[in-house]
Amino acid sequence: MALQQLVGGGLAENGVADQHRHDVAGGGNRSTRDRLVPYCVFTDPPLAHVGLSEAEAKRQGVAARVARLPMKAVRRTATTDETQGFMKVLVGGSEDRILGFTMIGAEAGEVMTVVQTAMLADLPYPMLRDAVIAHPTMAEGLGPLCSNVPPLSPN
Repeated sequence: MALQQLVGGGLAENGVADQHRHDVAGGGNRSTRDRLVPYCVFTDPPLAHVGLSEAEAKRQGVAARVARLPMKAVRRTATTDETQGFMKVLVGGSEDRILGFTMIGAEAGEVMTVVQTAMLADLPYPMLRDAVIAHPTMAEGLGPLCSNVPPLSPN
């Protein structure tokens, strides 16, 4: 399954699963165009991503601030010893909107879904930074990650 995801099946499967849910729930035409489609690769450790990558932002000329956090800085890893990987968030260069998120580490898909939900709700990154998230969880690392976002440049 992971190989299929690496060669393109994973993203297509997300769309197929979503289309099936929609068809069962009442039909109609639905597409992934202009929608926030995540992906996960279930390797060890897993990879999850949603939104723009740093490279895509550069290619598109989108100004972005980038914050990173090694997984060993996430408190939950002290109890699981799953310290491989990192979290990375892209935030708008001139505003606080979350543009993208990537994680390689234990529970990456679940943590990414938290960020995807924030993106869908158009929440600014300080909402994740300042949220009280259950301890000890991998998602708790979103607070320290978002604390690493560089401040807006004065214009």
